Amino acid sequence: MKAKEVPDEAAEKFLDRDFNQCFTQMRHYDGQILDIVKFTFTTYTAILGITIGLYQFSTKEDVNLIPVGTAITLVGFLFGVVMTTLIVRNRVYFVVVARYINEHRRLFLQKKPFGFENVVGMYTSTSNPQYFNWRSSQSLFLYIVVLLNSIMLLAVLFPYCWLPFSIGAGLLSIVVHLAAAISYLNTRDQKTADKAVFGREKPTEIELPR
Repeated sequence: MKAKEVPDEAAEKFLDRDFNQCFTQMRHYDGQILDIVKFTFTTYTAILGITIGLYQFSTKEDVNLIPVGTAITLVGFLFGVVMTTLIVRNRVYFVVVARYINEHRRLFLQKKPFGFENVVGMYTSTSNPQYFNWRSSQSLFLYIVVLLNSIMLLAVLFPYCWLPFSIGAGLLSIVVHLAAAISYLNTRDQKTADKAVFGREKPTEIELPR
């Protein structure tokens, strides 16, 4: 079915509402990443506290609760992997919406309303922000969670492995997590929103018979 032409006034109202809603959506994704970091830190603090308590109780009472502590920290590590994935996905959502907002702004500013020149160069690029920017605050949050994951892995291995090996495994975990996250984010670039988020282009629209 062919779409009817939208009047200019209705189109302007739609773009205005869409622009404002996208700003709200962008702030939501940014806030959600921060909430993930806070929740992960709180959860890891509780898990490590329980685990240390179990180790101390095992030593004092001569009861082997180390496997229980190991199981708890392993679950914590897997939880951290999931949280890392959520941060990366929210970064993708954030960038898609931010670029869309830039496209809105560019369309408006191209007409130079009231002679407005945009001398400061407010964002109008549809290729920025980058999906991965090592200096962004969201990347910093990613680093924090990845570091916490490595500490959790070290806690899993510590009772059973040589200390240098446990530390090496923790460092390797940092490298693997960051390499996977950065690689995934970089592959989202130069793609449409559908391709970047869902991994495929939107289905071709078929004109239905009347």
